[in-house]
Amino acid sequence: MKKAAFLLALVMLLGLLPGCGQAEGEASVQSVSMICGLGSVGLADRFGGIVSPLGETKIKKDDSLTVDTIKVKVGDTVAVGDVLFTYDLSELQRNLEKAQLELEQQQNQLENKESEKKDLEEQRDQTGDDAARREYTLQIREANLDILTYKANISTKEAEVQKSETLLKNSTVVSPVDGRVQEISENGTDNNGNPLPFMTIVETSGFRVKGYVNENNAAALREGTEVIIRSRVSDQTWKGSVDTVDWNNPVQQQSYYDSDTSLSSKYPFYVTLDEGDGLLLGQHVYIEPDYGQEDEQDASAINLPSYFISDPDGSPWVWAQSSKGKLEKRDLKLGEYNADTDTYPVLEGLTAEDYIAYPDESLKAGMACVTYDDATFDPGT
Repeated sequence: MKKAAFLLALVMLLGLLPGCGQAEGEASVQSVSMICGLGSVGLADRFGGIVSPLGETKIKKDDSLTVDTIKVKVGDTVAVGDVLFTYDLSELQRNLEKAQLELEQQQNQLENKESEKKDLEEQRDQTGDDAARREYTLQIREANLDILTYKANISTKEAEVQKSETLLKNSTVVSPVDGRVQEISENGTDNNGNPLPFMTIVETSGFRVKGYVNENNAAALREGTEVIIRSRVSDQTWKGSVDTVDWNNPVQQQSYYDSDTSLSSKYPFYVTLDEGDGLLLGQHVYIEPDYGQEDEQDASAINLPSYFISDPDGSPWVWAQSSKGKLEKRDLKLGEYNADTDTYPVLEGLTAEDYIAYPDESLKAGMACVTYDDATFDPGT
């Protein structure tokens, strides 16, 4: 993947430099310091990310009630127990009184029907007329059905009374978390017409970082992968690990690398931070797998990607620019291969100020070198 990324960057560069690579006898050479520097082409995959809250709490309201007063506004910081909004107490009281009255009526009707049933049973037992007994039995059955209906209605009404009493005692809705009010939607709906939560609170007790991985580079990240978070405006970095990759909710995006502008998918992933000091909610950052590139090293050490080196296991050499600006074969002395970063430490043969070429069959000693470095190519743009 790293080699493919470098080749793509090199092709882009050749298109930007007029005549470079096309003129006979010329070779494109790249700064060693750029190749081995942080974030240089070919060293690490990099993903865009944004600092997000650890979680969101959705506050719903009872649609059967009317909100009286909203005590907070968007952007306010709230703590557990802070009042968010209150319901209209007068409406609550009316609902309770209405439910209590209806409950009392149902209970009276039940008592009357049970008394009526008892009278019918006594009359049936006292008559000797078979036709009259059958009539009383039918009336008793109807009374039983009415009694069951009244009991069901009473059970429902008792639940309503209990709910109204509970709401009356808890007419204020408080925050269940420490956080910041992100959104208040009194009558809002989403794109599908579903009602939005009345209030959304983002937790501010900590941060995580959200990014997207494309289906073409999905192999670079998986759950548990250690990553480095880089600021886009300074040299500050943070460390963390990939907590989850949400493979179930892909986002479609259009790719212009193919002539048919086909669609590709990208998947959200979340990074748990070791510590988040200095990060701001909503801050845009870069995310890259941690290959040990942040470890302290000798400032003059050169760890060269293996794909620049010919015959690394035998007599290693690279195509390099000579002091006269011509291409030459440069013998190297290498250290032990690092499989994690796919690099060899160069002990002798190169300095950070040298320029080298990506090995290609068309290269020949003596070609004029066309140089480029951070000043002529910015892989971050």
